[in-house]
Amino acid sequence: MLDRSDRRAAAVLWLTVTVRRPHREPLVAALRAGDGPAVRAALLAPGSVPLVGSAVEARRIVEATRLAELLADRPTDPALAAVALRLLVRMGRAGEDGSVLRALPEAAGLYETVIGRAGSLPPDVAQAAALLSLAQDLSSGTGALLPWPPGRREGLLRSLGEAVQRCGAAEPTTESRRRAEWIRRTGRRPFELVGEAGRSGLRVEVVVADPALGGEVEARLLVDGRPVVPEHFGAGPALTPERLLDSAALRATEEPREVVLAEASCAPGCCGELLVTIRREGAEVVWEHLHRTMGRPRPGGPAEYRFSAAAYEAELARAERDRAWSWPARTVARLIAEGLRERPELLAHWELELCWATTSHSDPDTAVLMLGNVGSRAGADYPNRYEWTVPDDGTPAEAQAAAALRRLGEADPRW
Repeated sequence: MLDRSDRRAAAVLWLTVTVRRPHREPLVAALRAGDGPAVRAALLAPGSVPLVGSAVEARRIVEATRLAELLADRPTDPALAAVALRLLVRMGRAGEDGSVLRALPEAAGLYETVIGRAGSLPPDVAQAAALLSLAQDLSSGTGALLPWPPGRREGLLRSLGEAVQRCGAAEPTTESRRRAEWIRRTGRRPFELVGEAGRSGLRVEVVVADPALGGEVEARLLVDGRPVVPEHFGAGPALTPERLLDSAALRATEEPREVVLAEASCAPGCCGELLVTIRREGAEVVWEHLHRTMGRPRPGGPAEYRFSAAAYEAELARAERDRAWSWPARTVARLIAEGLRERPELLAHWELELCWATTSHSDPDTAVLMLGNVGSRAGADYPNRYEWTVPDDGTPAEAQAAAALRRLGEADPRW
């Protein structure tokens, strides 16, 4: 109820009761005292507003500090703009509840202000990474769902592209080299999509997050330019390209199939999944019965989506071919998985099956295969799954995958 009558008071109360962290105490104390200069000082204190954190907390900070007003009062304050940038990235991050950002009345205005001041930000890799994350959100994430006037979102993306290029030109430190490589590998794609504004039908956009934010990989699905997962789910990101593209899960046949598009970040059994039924109907592909398995359904949205089958298949084929987003270890994992699908006897000989192939969260330069027991070993006397790793050794991915497949054929990977 307090949110309806006084958003700032509600936000201060929420931060006071919910967020009990030493680095947040000066900000909460300044907010409760109504001390404007102290609020700004606390916002700018090192570590006060990190890039990593929940969307809800970020929104409460925006509301409690009246950040939009602070920015308006200080039009030449790059440090404050950098704080606002980090908060926007947190609210738009994949896997966070998109309704948090969409319900913030000043959200679009904050994007306008932050992007308009991006030229004043320090030119370093950290700022470039945050700006690129914001561009990913604005291009194919929750930010794309805000009520933008025609052409405005595309204009903001152009400005972001210039800012990323300027900040990304800075020489990376040893600690920031992985982020610099991520910017080099993925930094152009969100801005290439500016020319596709207004495109109808299905678009599949593989997006790799900032390594500092976990480096999650998702195959974002956009229909008529609107991202499906944050609009209809919000409890987690879209599934990976390995699960949606490499498995042919999105391919349509005359036999209807229920397909998982997204899973909750916590666990599917906790906050559910987003599912859709896909089928071919003559010259069209139909998506119907789009729903989440737990929680309240999102309001609005069509009862079904219909696509030209030819355009739909062409888009899936394009997305499957486009591997510009990938890196060596991820490619090794994909090639090993493809090899095992072509030669199932390699694992069957050891009474094993491939559960999934990906890269390590803690070490993205290591391919990880999760193997499960089948046959006589699929019982309580044995572990259910085994992790088998292939660290990137710098040789071509094809050679690494071929060597891994040979090892799988010659020796039991459990030992």
